[in-house]
Amino acid sequence: PDGVEPFTPLAKRLATPQRARDNHSEEDNGCFVGITCWPGFDKESFSRLSNFCSFKREGYNFDEVTCCIREAANQLFLEYNSKSRPEDMENHTINENKRKDGSKFTVIFHDFGVLTGLMFVNRSIEEKYFTEHRPDRVVLLDVINGPHQKFKTQFRHMPPYKNHEILVHVAYRGTYACAFAAARYLSSTIGIMVFGILWNFIKLSRLIPLRGIDMRMLAERKMDLHHMDYTMYPYYNLFQCLVYNTHALAKSSLPLDLVQTPVLYLYGPEKNVMFHDHRSLAILEQEEAEGRSECRAVKVEGAGHWMYCQRPDLCEQEIRKFLKSGNCNDKAVFDENGNKLRSKL
Repeated sequence: PDGVEPFTPLAKRLATPQRARDNHSEEDNGCFVGITCWPGFDKESFSRLSNFCSFKREGYNFDEVTCCIREAANQLFLEYNSKSRPEDMENHTINENKRKDGSKFTVIFHDFGVLTGLMFVNRSIEEKYFTEHRPDRVVLLDVINGPHQKFKTQFRHMPPYKNHEILVHVAYRGTYACAFAAARYLSSTIGIMVFGILWNFIKLSRLIPLRGIDMRMLAERKMDLHHMDYTMYPYYNLFQCLVYNTHALAKSSLPLDLVQTPVLYLYGPEKNVMFHDHRSLAILEQEEAEGRSECRAVKVEGAGHWMYCQRPDLCEQEIRKFLKSGNCNDKAVFDENGNKLRSKL
């Protein structure tokens, strides 16, 4: 949800054949990559579309954004098919937005995009309306939600967050939610003032989640304050869901079947608090250690929240490795209680 600009360098890297940049590495033809973000988050689009005039003043709810991701997938496959099989497109012999050549669909989500991204993944698995573009693999960047409610794990009773993490999350998310509420119901200028007052309070209270490495990135972006205030609407919607409709967050968990839909999680440790559910992190680490699936969790040393900007080489390397890891035919098989049965043949 940080807009198109921050992720573009990594997207270009993933789309570039590896042999074009490194003659000593294994040949890699690159990926067909598309980028999307929450409505109103992209800096260029927000400026071009006259600020609030072209976006809903109340922002967009999680269901609307999940459907936006689905439409972005439709567009991605339409363009992919038009470039890979143009003759069939001209003759209308294939459905424009279907996979026809055995290609794999991997989704990458960062920050608040993880919440709606996992909603898209789970709905594409569990709901007929979304099965058209079911992801084969999932990459999550610096944020990970809890395990699926039906997933049986020994970590179920582990606290998802530490007490200090909960305090920090409530403080900064509450600040963003209040700032957007003031902008929505009063004015954008008042929203900015509310943000400034509350942000200074949490700074004095040492409840800011990020450190210098990320704060410098935020300063370098030189984001318009009115635009910044508008991008806080997901936090406002999150608090609304927590108070009035927790069911709206039900599908924002890890996939149930991690063999069928493996997850790569990359996170930067240079933060005051982590943004991942500790149960999910433990599950992914166990999946890798015991060979249950292709899931992995990677700590990107020397990086913070925007690790794909701060350590792009390492992030690209880990993502490419994950994409090449193949199927799980050589993985162990476990029963519903997590007991190892045998190895697949």
